[in-house]
Amino acid sequence: MLDGISFEETGKPAVVVATTNFVQLATSIKQSMNLAGLPLVVVPHPLGNRVVAGEKAVLVAADIVKAVTQSLLLPAGHAPEEITLTTAPR
Repeated sequence: MLDGISFEETGKPAVVVATTNFVQLATSIKQSMNLAGLPLVVVPHPLGNRVVAGEKAVLVAADIVKAVTQSLLLPAGHAPEEITLTTAPR
């Protein structure tokens, strides 16, 4: 979350990836920092071990690219849609 905020503050595109258990916290931090335009990609909680986390990362890679692209095309301060991964890997 903090890396995403730092990137946004320097004008570099960023995406926050949060598990379902941390969406409320991530959203609250975004609002308190006036970063409504910081994209949020949501994956099922828990991430699991390294193998499972890696599988989830592969599943959301295209969503992360989509979120960054949307954020670059929207006017400043406008939030892209929240992207939620609903299909958990095996």
